[in-house]
Amino acid sequence: MRITIQAPADGGTELETDRELHRAFMILHNVFIRTRGGGRFADTSTAIILARETDALEALAALK
Repeated sequence: MRITIQAPADGGTELETDRELHRAFMILHNVFIRTRGGGRFADTSTAIILARETDALEALAALK
């Protein structure tokens, strides 16, 4: 499953988006949810790819 990451404010800078991506990785790591990776993609989106679909609800709850 792909979870899209966005900066906290609309129109955030790349730095803000990168910080939010790093924060999301740390949160998922702390609750023991494995990822396949993530980062910036060619379509300019930023996302994290979960290792298992079954972790999706728990991951979304942790990132809230």
